[in-house]
Amino acid sequence: PAPASPWRLRGLTDVTRQPSVLPPLARDAPGPLAGLLVVESTNRVQGPLAGHVLGLLGADVVRLEPPGGDPLRGVPPMAGRTSARFLALNRGKRAMETDLKSGAGRRAALRLVACAHAFLHNWAPGRAAAFGLDHDDLALVRSSLVYAQAGGWAETLPPPQPMGTDYLVQAYSGVAALLAGPGEPPAPSLMTLTDVLGGLISAEGVTAALVARARTGTGVRASTALIDAARLLRSTAPAARGTPGAAVVTDLAAMAGDPAYAGAFEVTPHAVHSRAPWSFAHLKEAT
Repeated sequence: PAPASPWRLRGLTDVTRQPSVLPPLARDAPGPLAGLLVVESTNRVQGPLAGHVLGLLGADVVRLEPPGGDPLRGVPPMAGRTSARFLALNRGKRAMETDLKSGAGRRAALRLVACAHAFLHNWAPGRAAAFGLDHDDLALVRSSLVYAQAGGWAETLPPPQPMGTDYLVQAYSGVAALLAGPGEPPAPSLMTLTDVLGGLISAEGVTAALVARARTGTGVRASTALIDAARLLRSTAPAARGTPGAAVVTDLAAMAGDPAYAGAFEVTPHAVHSRAPWSFAHLKEAT
């Protein structure tokens, strides 16, 4: 058996219908989303991470998993009999096994969503409609619901779209090229950057939608995508090839060898350290 761990999933117990008006926040609440129920049907990293962040903010997160459980449960490295990555992304959540392709499974999901404040999924385009669980379907059972989708490509590519995976999005968006060193071919980061940032953006979208719901009293739809995360990474990255008449230095090691920055760095065998952040302004004014 798996060792005792605070990351274990708790079994789903009775869930009661929540009022349309968001409940007041208690003084001893564990987070700003305490008292809110979020139902998620997600896989891989982006969606589960979004639900995890909402749980860290205090929400009660319930996962809908297919018969036999999420396949990620069995992906190494393992912590006991369960994937360590799965536990890291889903600790503190509850789970309900249901076959959304069956009438009984769909009805069970609708009963649960009718009690919720938000529903989150990262299904491929068209799957929500195929399940009978798209925005319009769920609005019939919960008109004040926040309906959130964490997608891959948004409207960037016409249908049929390729699978929206982190590595494909890094390659298509140019993030992989930004990560390559001089003379190196583009290579996506193994840290799955768009998955992680995409999960954070999705959680931010849900919280923003909850604020809008509280102010308007009506349901809100929130859509985010991995390509949004890639665009954000590119918008905040230094220009890779410089600007006309000016070279762009993107790392401390290169700056340490530039005479214009002499004296601003201390070089050790293992690292380059900036002595003082205000040194840069002084040096640039002097050049």
